This record gives sequence, structure tokens and C-alpha cells, in this order.
Amino acid sequence: MDPYTMFLLSMQAAGVVTSIWEAKGAQSKIQQGRSLEKAGIEMNMAANNYEFQESSLASMRELRTNLGTQAVMNAARGNASGTEGTAVQTGKSVSATGGDVEAKRMRMLAREADLRASNILSGLHTLKSETDLGRQLSSNIFEAASTGVRQLQLDATTAKQTKLLAKFASGGA
Repeated sequence: MDPYTMFLLSMQAAGVVTSIWEAKGAQSKIQQGRSLEKAGIEMNMAANNYEFQESSLASMRELRTNLGTQAVMNAARGNASGTEGTAVQTGKSVSATGGDVEAKRMRMLAREADLRASNILSGLHTLKSETDLGRQLSSNIFEAASTGVRQLQLDATTAKQTKLLAKFASGGA
């Protein structure tokens, strides 16, 4: 094999090693990005839950204040607590607050479902990126190997032809 061919094949091998090294670095960056995205999604889910808890607590405080105000107003009017009129007012307030809390809970669950879907999509995008990276690396390695084998075959054929030419040029000796 001539030195020029050896040089080209060694450069090709160096290129394959560089491609492998770059692919490892790219994969590491993909994984770091995925980890950061997952942490962000988990933080958003925790913030969503905290927001719901704070909102529910505020609704309960508001209900307690409302019921206290109703009790004071009914007492000032001379209405005894537990009568039909006061019970209806209290029931309406409790029902309205319960409906508000349930609506807030449904919004919280919808946001949580959206965040979970984002997490799944992010995982799929990460998988696609890693698959594309692996496919590209495999293609580069296969192409380099194919080129190297073709060059070796060409060199072997050329060497045989050179020997035959030399044999015939010397008169078949």
C-alpha cells in the first residue's frame, strides 16, 4: 500500500474518531437540556399546586369572613342562627365557595395535565434527537468503512496489475 493511501486512510480514521467524540458531546448536551427541562416542568407543577393551595386557603378565609358577617348581621336583625332564612344564606355561601374551589381545582388539574404532556413531548423530542444523532454517526462510520474497504480493494487490484505489467514488460520472466 502506498504512503499516500495510508495517509488518507489514517485521516479518515481520525475523522471517524472525531465524529464519535463530537456525538458523545452532543448526546451529553441533549441529556443536560432534558434534565433542565424536566426540572423546570417539575418546578411549574409544584408552583401550580402551591397556587391552588393558596387560592383554596384564601377562599376558605373569605368564606369564614362571609359567614361571620352573616351571623353578625342576622343577630343585629334579631334573626336567630339556625333558622330557615339564616341556614339558606349560609348554605348558599358554602355552596358558592365549594363551587369556586372545585373550579380552581379543575383548572389546576388541567394545567398539571398540560405540564405532564409537555414533559412527554420533551422526552419524545429528546429521543428523536438522540436517534438522529446515532443515525448520523452510524452513517458516517459506515461511509468511512466502505470508502476504506474500496480503497484497499483498489490498491490490491492496482498492485496485482503492476506485478502483471512488470512481468510482461520484463519478457515473462
